[in-house]
Amino acid sequence: MSYKEISYSNEQGWHDIRRKHIGGSDVSVIMGYNEYKNVVDLWKEKTGRKEQDDLSDNKAIIRGKESENLLIEHFKINNSDYSVSRLEKTLRSVENNFMVANLDGVIEHNEFGKGVLEIKTATCHSWKIYEEKWKNDIPIEYYLQIQHYLAVTGWEYAILYADIKLVFADNKHEIRRYFIEREEIDIAEIIKKEVEFYNYIKNDIQPPYIKKLEI
Repeated sequence: MSYKEISYSNEQGWHDIRRKHIGGSDVSVIMGYNEYKNVVDLWKEKTGRKEQDDLSDNKAIIRGKESENLLIEHFKINNSDYSVSRLEKTLRSVENNFMVANLDGVIEHNEFGKGVLEIKTATCHSWKIYEEKWKNDIPIEYYLQIQHYLAVTGWEYAILYADIKLVFADNKHEIRRYFIEREEIDIAEIIKKEVEFYNYIKNDIQPPYIKKLEI
């Protein structure tokens, strides 16, 4: 096993673990692909200089939380060749103990073995956004998050299960399933960048600002 399990008793405990480690949602910031947060602000959060933004009233966040269990059940019903379980613990990498993963679900298949189940909700206001982000692939920030999880767990694949609201099509909801394989080259680059960022945290040195990369 390439990870250890860390228990927490409440949401505050979960936030404390996240602040002291690098999690899946941090990766796109570190790699320069996050349109909402830059690496300097993330460093300030990790070093206690800045409070994390309070997103408890964010409608997209609320929708995601309230939909998670429903989408997991939907996946179970429509993918009976996978067993699905919940893991109410944080997984920490043994090799790189600053890397953690909080999984929406753990799936297991007779042929593929264990994998990550990642649940997402999204809203596309135009066909162009849907085509760019979801039609044939998943958004880069979610791809990086999943490869981070595969690095922590050592598993070979993940399934991202998404409820995509198409505002441009009379608010139709589209349920999409994406199978993502482990990519060692990408994982190596992710770990390299995370090590660099973690050293800035450990040495209390502000990292250079990263201009958002074009996708």
